[in-house]
Amino acid sequence: MESQRIIHRFFLSLWLILLPFWDLGAGLALVLAFLAVVWRDRTAAKVKWLQSASFWPLWGIVAMVGIAGLWHESELETHLRVLPCMLLFWAFDRETIQKALPLGGLILMLYLLGSGAVRFFEGADFSTLLYRGLLEGLHQHVYIGSYLLFAVVAVWTGRLGWRIKGLYTALVLFFLGLLGAKMLILSTFLSVLWFVHHRGRLPAKAGWAGLLLVLGFVLTQAFSEGRALGHVLKPVDPYWATGSVDTRVVQAQAAWTLIQERPWTGWGTVEKQAALDSRYTEMNYRFGMKRHLNVHNQFLEWALSYGLVGIGVLLLSWIVAFRLAPWEPFSLGLVLIYFGSLWLTESMMERSLGVSLFALAWAWMVDQSKSQSSELDV
Repeated sequence: MESQRIIHRFFLSLWLILLPFWDLGAGLALVLAFLAVVWRDRTAAKVKWLQSASFWPLWGIVAMVGIAGLWHESELETHLRVLPCMLLFWAFDRETIQKALPLGGLILMLYLLGSGAVRFFEGADFSTLLYRGLLEGLHQHVYIGSYLLFAVVAVWTGRLGWRIKGLYTALVLFFLGLLGAKMLILSTFLSVLWFVHHRGRLPAKAGWAGLLLVLGFVLTQAFSEGRALGHVLKPVDPYWATGSVDTRVVQAQAAWTLIQERPWTGWGTVEKQAALDSRYTEMNYRFGMKRHLNVHNQFLEWALSYGLVGIGVLLLSWIVAFRLAPWEPFSLGLVLIYFGSLWLTESMMERSLGVSLFALAWAWMVDQSKSQSSELDV
């Protein structure tokens, strides 16, 4: 039994470390972690299934994707992408995550900074250490930044000393500034506001933390081409749209037009992008045509893909879950505010890392809610 527990923790740790680097390898590691748990005690796994109401919101996502396959063509990759929403119910282990996630964050930062330094010394300009230049070959900044923020949460809920916690947090916040992700910073700020509202105070050393974040962000604005703040707000004209806000407005307009054409069942995950590209052509939206952009809004993305029927399945799963399961308001609020605000500007659930991060945050929040509920019962 102890050897199987070690195997489970090893593969769960491997999943966390591989997440930013290799979707397939990370997925296989999570499957093996799940199998190690179930095989160790199949009776307990079956009993746990009867206490699964808190995970229904995640399983609602899986059901929405699966049901849409009845009337739309779908790819195997689409179904595999949402597997963490199912498997983490059994595979999640808070202690393992508190140890492995900070290690994964450190490996990620060292890799990105090391690769950037090599490119810089080989003749690249300073912008290779900032924004998209820093992420060379990996996921977008919102995904990488979220992974690192979760690593900070793992550090502060773990057993490391205060100095190590502070140093790790400082490094991550400066790194987030270098990534220059405005939407990520906004979502983090909203989460901090929720913290202040709920706890009645700012987090410890919040001023120094904010200073480090701002310092990294200023460097990005100053030296990374096209990332000045003036690039954010522009008149909304599809022909000229290339900024952070105007592009999202144009993409939302295109998606809304398509949703109105097929409101009930949507376009499906296979036809959706072709429909968007066609609409971009009609709007003369050059930036969208060139990059084949998705909607950059998860709520509209789901409505476009799955229609009212799919959204209805998802909403039903959430309603049932909130009626049946215990919830800890502070943690639940953090998850909903952080991801809800990010989903207004990013289609995060269209990528494996985005699904995994949301599933991880949800599983962590559920574990926290159950722990507090057990303490109250005692």
